[in-house]
Amino acid sequence: MLLAHSPIMRVMNVLIVGATGFVGSAVDEALKANGHRTFGVARSDSAREKLEKRGTTVVLGDAARPQTLAKAISSADAVVYAVNVTDADPWTVDNNALRQIRKSLAGSEKTFVFVSCAWIYGSTGDVPVGEAAPISPPALLIRRLELERLTIDMTRVGIRALIVRGGIAYGNGGGIPSMFVQSARERGAATIVGDGRNRWATIDVHDLGRCIARAVETGRPGRAYNAVNDDRYTVREIAEAGSRGAGAAGATTLVPPEIMGQYGECLALNQVISAERAKADLGWQPEGPSIVRELEFGSYVTAFV
Repeated sequence: MLLAHSPIMRVMNVLIVGATGFVGSAVDEALKANGHRTFGVARSDSAREKLEKRGTTVVLGDAARPQTLAKAISSADAVVYAVNVTDADPWTVDNNALRQIRKSLAGSEKTFVFVSCAWIYGSTGDVPVGEAAPISPPALLIRRLELERLTIDMTRVGIRALIVRGGIAYGNGGGIPSMFVQSARERGAATIVGDGRNRWATIDVHDLGRCIARAVETGRPGRAYNAVNDDRYTVREIAEAGSRGAGAAGATTLVPPEIMGQYGECLALNQVISAERAKADLGWQPEGPSIVRELEFGSYVTAFV
């Protein structure tokens, strides 16, 4: 089935699965700012209240029970999947949810955006890599590659499916970088996993939300887009900024990645990644402060106080 290069720009009803999460909240904000109507999935009273408070239409459902989402998926003009699964078997939850999305959207020519992550490239070295680079995911993300393949395969059944691979998101005092602030406040030094010489590919969470919103509006089916900024900070530089912001004078301490298992392996990746495709295709540019500035002077200064 031939898919259009991009949809006609119009106000859309967008279903966000994972709308109450760190990234999903930013997606919700960005879509609303662009004039779209957003619908967020809630599986608890606290999630429902959070969505209602910010004016997002609530859809009661659960990604772990994807049949509860079928009607909302079919009714939406576009769907964004930005779930951070906390169930015991995350891959099964994601896999079943994506298969429900495929079933509900097949033949519709509607847009589906799967929010993946830049960790899927594995360590890249110090030369920026784009979406055509070889993918060598760490053990924790091997099955995420299957989810990406499932997403791209949706283009075969009349779905405008695409992927956004976000870097390590920061801002609003949350996300992975908050670990530096929390450890500095609790123990007097920001904890670095590994030797700190590796570089992280990062993105302000608001910029990530805007990139995903632009992917919904103008992304090309079958493509992946990296959503990262142009910074090239080492983890030691990032941790020292978090330590200073937390009042620990830049003090840091090292722990071996092995003590954190597969997650530690991800934190120790050395990545330099390019977002030139997203800039060109989506007309998007990162605008937020750097992770170093945000940790030292921004939203993290009052976090965990």
